[in-house]
Amino acid sequence: MILFLIASLPLLFAFVVLLPWGGSRAPQTLTLVSTFLKAMLIAFPGYVVIVILRAIFGFSYDGFLLYLSLFLHDQLVPLLVALGGFLLVQRTLTFAATDESIFLTIFSYLAGFLFIINVTDALRTWGAWDAPLLFLLPVLRIDAVLFIGLVAKRFYRWEGREGVLFCATVFGISLVLALSAYFNASNRLGWSIALAVAPVLAGVALFAMRFPRAVRG
Repeated sequence: MILFLIASLPLLFAFVVLLPWGGSRAPQTLTLVSTFLKAMLIAFPGYVVIVILRAIFGFSYDGFLLYLSLFLHDQLVPLLVALGGFLLVQRTLTFAATDESIFLTIFSYLAGFLFIINVTDALRTWGAWDAPLLFLLPVLRIDAVLFIGLVAKRFYRWEGREGVLFCATVFGISLVLALSAYFNASNRLGWSIALAVAPVLAGVALFAMRFPRAVRG
């Protein structure tokens, strides 16, 4: 069962990158693999920051405070640290200002970074794995990777006001995704599943509309 947590993002990365993008609007596959691997390396020092922030904001109560804890611990902190790393290194990455190139680059980076975070979360909770960790958390991170990649073009090059708006958008995405984890912790499984699966379906639909040539090919 642990395989879904560990393998979901690498498999999604491989599936998306190997679609028939074609043309010069998308980076080469080797370039995207390099971005994925670079993000994995960045994730190791990034995880130190995540551990520190989780220690500061980590608490668990009932009601709104439970939601706030799940929001900070599992969604906002990892995503903002991942995004911060991307903003620091994005000028060292090779990609054009096309919709395809921007999506694939950010998608590859986030998939690599959050893959390592999934692995560290698996190791951190060794012997205490449960359904929210093994299934819900990786689905929510798939949601995040898809949606952040899809909205990134709107804020290109992510500097100044656009950079702040990009971070604010990630904040908003985290707020929505944390609702699924909160409903699961509150024993409202139906709502939890719906709020985890619906963004995946919406993300796939938006992806298909945005990049029809890759999907049809």
